[in-house]
Amino acid sequence: MYFFERNEAYKDRIACIDDAGQSYTYEQLWDMGDALTEGVRQRTVVLLECSNDVESVAKYLAYLRRRCPVILIGKNVEASLVDAMRATYVQDTGDDAQHHGDATPDVAPDLALLLSTSGSIGAQKLVRLSYDNLQSNCDAIVEYLGLTDRERPITTLPMEYTYGLSVIHSHLAVGATIILTNKTLFDAGFWDMVERYEVTSMAGVPYTYAMFERLRLTQMDLPHLKTLTQAGGHLSPELQEKYARWAEETGRRFFVMYGQTEATARMSYLPPERCLEKPGSIGIPIPGGRLELENDGELVYYGPNVSLGYATCREDLARPDEHHGRLETGDIGYKDEEGYFYITGRKKRFIKLQGKRIGLDHVQETLQENFAWDDIVCTGVDDKGLTVWTTKELDEEKVTALFEEKMGIRGRMVAIRVIDAIPRNPSGKVVYKDLKGEES
Repeated sequence: MYFFERNEAYKDRIACIDDAGQSYTYEQLWDMGDALTEGVRQRTVVLLECSNDVESVAKYLAYLRRRCPVILIGKNVEASLVDAMRATYVQDTGDDAQHHGDATPDVAPDLALLLSTSGSIGAQKLVRLSYDNLQSNCDAIVEYLGLTDRERPITTLPMEYTYGLSVIHSHLAVGATIILTNKTLFDAGFWDMVERYEVTSMAGVPYTYAMFERLRLTQMDLPHLKTLTQAGGHLSPELQEKYARWAEETGRRFFVMYGQTEATARMSYLPPERCLEKPGSIGIPIPGGRLELENDGELVYYGPNVSLGYATCREDLARPDEHHGRLETGDIGYKDEEGYFYITGRKKRFIKLQGKRIGLDHVQETLQENFAWDDIVCTGVDDKGLTVWTTKELDEEKVTALFEEKMGIRGRMVAIRVIDAIPRNPSGKVVYKDLKGEES
């Protein structure tokens, strides 16, 4: 049985509690979804503008039950981008508020979900996911996190982001209660909900953990919080150690995880008991998956959760499985003697300067560590130079010394630019293409 189908064993359980404090049983959630999607034919391509609310979840699950391929985007996305996405993939008349297209045989029978790789729709390239992709990854997450119906996660990430969506999938699969909120971490109401509804787990990307630090999460009185998970990018070794140690000392669990939209969500996890021993590691493959080092150190993942491929136009929705369970991740890394994997950078995040191969992620992390500031990012162009983007003034002499002493790069090859804000998508990831005025 798929996680989105009606399961009589759960019908009377509380599926979610929303920002208004309203509780909904699983049966109420299913019935609401059926009512909201009444009249939509099976295999109709639909575009769902969603947020972390009960109607979005109810519609999404109902569309999956009707076998309607769903394009998920955030409600806060610019209208012109939504219109462009709809025109590209849905091709409807625009008369229906739910953006329904026409049922068509020209859609692959196993196509279930279409997600942006970046969590935004600035680019119209989407990842094509099947029903089995969704279920296999859901099952693996349930297994390695040991989820039960007693869980009470709160939504800290957008529903349209693969990591945030995986939290919803995996907890619905076990009959748990999800606390649905669009409040931010800096909203007092968020923490009121954490306390009132006895939240047991929270998920976050590195940016989320930077916010946790500013809020002094480890000093809060949160007796019901038992599990923290982290994915969506490399967490600094200092923060990994801090949260792993805090979890160990307080009887909690802290999971570092690794994944991509192209693998539905998760590909590996670091068991909490090894977190202090393996700083910087992405851990071991999830149940049912396998990681190999190929292509000169590139991590290649094998598993049933690997997507069908990409779509850039309506015709692509009819394409068959093009990945066949194999995903070249684009990440460079290595494996230690115990079989634990580490990432050293992205294939596309390396440049050549003065004859040296420079990992921009490594440079970025070095600067963040030395200046104790998270809002520092790096971009660069081969043989031209490297730009350091920051939201506060940095000591240029110290920056120059770091590059010359630790990386052998002359200061004249480095430019420092102070900007108002680092561009980030709804999940907190840096949107590098929005950094203007690079060296090129």
